Amino acid sequence: GRSKGQASLEFTLIIPFLVLIILTVSHFGLLVYQKNILEQAAREGARVVATTNSSQEAYRCIREVCSSLDQDRLDIQITPGNSSSRRVGDMVEVTLSYKCTGIARLLEIFMGRDILIKVKSNMRMECY
Repeated sequence: GRSKGQASLEFTLIIPFLVLIILTVSHFGLLVYQKNILEQAAREGARVVATTNSSQEAYRCIREVCSSLDQDRLDIQITPGNSSSRRVGDMVEVTLSYKCTGIARLLEIFMGRDILIKVKSNMRMECY
């Protein structure tokens, strides 16, 4: 009787920590997944700009690759921003920033700033 009650009590006390560990590990997996999507989108966007010199087409491509992410949290920057200032052989850079959610929001409260995933991709211009 008494040892069974003690085991139940210990299990009840340890459950919140186990749940927290499981949620933290799964959230870390989600962050890795989101970073992977952003890296792929940045590469695709840079490739589109380098081969077509179209920022609009690059924005569309990036948003399509990032369709599983919250678009309101996604910031896209293409440098140089003006297509007329890009020349064959110049480097174009696509920078994506994504504001994290979930457990990262708790870190944001403690740190007092946004938790961002930021990725960059560079490619050399192939066309005008």
